[in-house]
Amino acid sequence: MQPGLPPAPPPMPGAAAARLAAAARTLLRDGRAEEALPMLDRLGALEDAKSTAALRAEALLQLGRPEEAEEAADAAMAGLPEAAPLRRLRARIRLARGRHAPAAEDAAAAVMAEPGDLAGRLLLAAALLEAGRHDEAIWFLGEAWRADPGNPTLQLRLGQAFLRAGRHAAAAEILAQCEATAPGTPGIAALRAQAALLAGAAGEAEAIARAALARGVAEAALHSLLAHALVQQGRLAEAGPHFAAAARLAPGSDYLAHLAAAAGGTAADRAPAAYVATLFDGYAPHFEASLLGLGYRVPGLVRRALERRRPAIAAGQAALGPVLDLGCGTGLVGVALSDLPGGPLTGIDLSAAMLEQAAAKGLYAGLRQADIVDALRQDTGAYALIIAADVFCYLGALEPVLALCRARLAPGGLLVFSLERAEPGAAWRLGPQGRYAHAPDYLAACLAGAGLRALECREEALRRDAEQEVPGLLVVADAADP
Repeated sequence: MQPGLPPAPPPMPGAAAARLAAAARTLLRDGRAEEALPMLDRLGALEDAKSTAALRAEALLQLGRPEEAEEAADAAMAGLPEAAPLRRLRARIRLARGRHAPAAEDAAAAVMAEPGDLAGRLLLAAALLEAGRHDEAIWFLGEAWRADPGNPTLQLRLGQAFLRAGRHAAAAEILAQCEATAPGTPGIAALRAQAALLAGAAGEAEAIARAALARGVAEAALHSLLAHALVQQGRLAEAGPHFAAAARLAPGSDYLAHLAAAAGGTAADRAPAAYVATLFDGYAPHFEASLLGLGYRVPGLVRRALERRRPAIAAGQAALGPVLDLGCGTGLVGVALSDLPGGPLTGIDLSAAMLEQAAAKGLYAGLRQADIVDALRQDTGAYALIIAADVFCYLGALEPVLALCRARLAPGGLLVFSLERAEPGAAWRLGPQGRYAHAPDYLAACLAGAGLRALECREEALRRDAEQEVPGLLVVADAADP
């Protein structure tokens, strides 16, 4: 049953219309929106379409068409702006669209109208968390839990909020208390394991996950967290079966499917876009702190490469032309280049959460949420500098993306990128942590095939991982002579 369905439209003339409305609502409750939508379209033809707009919005949301769903919700709310069920519906739609601040406004209005509705409270907390307003979400959930201390759902959500805020110790304490008082709460063991893992206690996360699995809890999240805990401990062979089990339990997850393929050696030639977006949306709040803790060097390596190849720009004696930052993430490369004259700087990334972090830095003239290959195909610009810092590690085959980069370079422009380095003769391989490594000889062939000339191909340590340096390549290329 779908939570928070809008109220039934007012009674309508005609037995046919009444039957259609009742049948559509039943289908929506059962999650069968593809059958409900044609009924609602016919119903709209029988009478004023406004009366069915809320049901159409729910159907479109279930079908993964949130933009159309929001239009239908707006129509339903015309003249009924304070209707709490409609506010909750539009909040869910806006969350699905990534419009977090408007979603929070709608959810707050619904709570004000119906303060006793638990679903509305939880929806408001979710919207606040997605909007990055962690302290407000924690306060709101804390107040709700103190008013109803026996409610494990509120306690679990409060623990989740502390996790999102990076307050792992507080999350661990609340979640452990929740499991002690309500051990059957769905997802509680996985959240406890996640809190331990994020706090750097991989051994504790492993123990929590194994204990839950031994009790017969069969959840994709538990197997996934156990696998990640094993990877963090360097026990890669043990992690593979758990990534595979997680993928079987969640067959629609590209994230888990990619990690299972990595562990099983059945890699595709690139990571799915959904995997990359999921990975970095979850990583965004702590991305920079985590990388700095791992000794991440790539933005500095890019800066020094530019200083070597364009000393006049580094000295402030010439201006850098348009720059394209592929996979810009939170904007660390933008920070490294921010004092150089010229620009503008454009960033592309699959993760909406990472782009929010980049936008907050105020360094980018434009930011776009897109797959880098799709973005390069659609772009018609010419760039003096194209950067791909730790981005091609989510691609196996490099031929397509390098050819597209070559097409977007302005005359005299530079392409600067980093790779994780594989052994010669390996072409590319997918490692157990879901990233691709590339062999130098394969890279040289790809550059030549794309019409690019390697000006530099330097072996560099990119960062640390599991207390070991990650070997990489820092490449600077320009267009080869025709």
